[in-house]
Amino acid sequence: MKIGLALGGGAAYGFAHIGVLKVLEKYGIKPDIISGTSVGSLIGGLYASGCSIKQIEDAAKDFNWFEIVNFTLPKEGLLSIEKLDNFIYKHSKVKKIQDAKIKFAVVTTNLLDGKEEIFFEGDMGPVIRASCSLPGIFAPTIYNHRIYVDGGILNNVPTEILKKMGADFIIAVDLLANSRIDILKNNNIFNIVWSSWTLTIKQHAQVTQYKEADFVIKPDIVDVNPFDIIKREEIISIGYESAEKVISDIVEEMKKKMPISDKIKKIINKISKPNNLE
Repeated sequence: MKIGLALGGGAAYGFAHIGVLKVLEKYGIKPDIISGTSVGSLIGGLYASGCSIKQIEDAAKDFNWFEIVNFTLPKEGLLSIEKLDNFIYKHSKVKKIQDAKIKFAVVTTNLLDGKEEIFFEGDMGPVIRASCSLPGIFAPTIYNHRIYVDGGILNNVPTEILKKMGADFIIAVDLLANSRIDILKNNNIFNIVWSSWTLTIKQHAQVTQYKEADFVIKPDIVDVNPFDIIKREEIISIGYESAEKVISDIVEEMKKKMPISDKIKKIINKISKPNNLE
C-alpha cells in the first residue's frame, strides 16, 4: 500500500511538519508520495530529496529571515524571498523535483490564468519559492515566463493530487485548522494580511473537507506569531504532540484500507511496545 502525505501551508507553523514526520518515522510510517503547499512544499521537498529528520531540523535552525528576505518597495510585495532558492539548494539533496528520492509535487497558483498549477518536475528553488510567495507580503515568483503566488490560495492542503499520483492511503497535515492568534495584540501589517488570508483558506477547507484524505492531523497552534521563527522548537513540539495523540487512530484507519501485513504488524507492535522504540 502506497502512503501519501500532504503537507499544508502556514508560514512558521511549518516547523510543526518536522514534529509530525518524527512521529510517523517513529512508528514506521514512511510516505511513498509527498505533496506540499507553501512551507509544506519546503519541508516536504527537503524530506523527499533524501534529507533525514535530523538534517531538516538542522536546516530549520539555520533558517534566518534576514538571510532569506530583502525589503522592497511595495510594488509587488513588502519582501522579496529570492534568496530562499539559496537556502533550498544548500540543504536539499537534489536540485530537480523529478530527481527526488520520494515522489514529490509542489502546488502553486498561476496568476496569469488564475488556476492551480502543480509541479512534478522543475527547479526545486524557484518552484518551492513560488509556492511560498504569500501575496501582499512576499513578491510573486516569475518562473518560465509565468507569475506564481502561494499555492494555498487555491489548495492549502493538497490531498487529491496524491490519489492521482498513486497513493492508497493519504495523511494530511493542516497547520491552519486549529491555529489562532490574538490580532488585537498582534495588529501589525504582516499579521493583518495573514489573518485575512487564513480566513479564506479555512473557509475553503470547510467546503472541500480535505478531499481524498484518510486522516487529517491538525496541530493546535495558539497565540504563536506565524512569522516567529524563534519559536521553532515550540512549534516542532506542537506538531510532534499532535501526531502522537492520533497515531493509533491513523494505524486503525490504515488497517481498514488494507489486509493485515508484515508492515502493519510492525507498526502495531511498536505502538504496543513504545519502550522498544529507537
